[in-house]
Amino acid sequence: MSAESNAHSHAQDFRWWVGNPEMSDEEAHLHDLLALHRATGDLIREQRDILGHYDTDVEPALV
Repeated sequence: MSAESNAHSHAQDFRWWVGNPEMSDEEAHLHDLLALHRATGDLIREQRDILGHYDTDVEPALV
């Protein structure tokens, strides 16, 4: 299993809003994925700051 497929599986399984009676499961799943998207973006910016990669959206090459 690749890192990407493992991350995809974790994201697919993440549930926070699903089960909320105020929205459909499909809408709740969208809110879950958007929460992950925002959190991931924040974490990527924090890690880029730590590494000093301030002006790039380029993914680092893995050795």
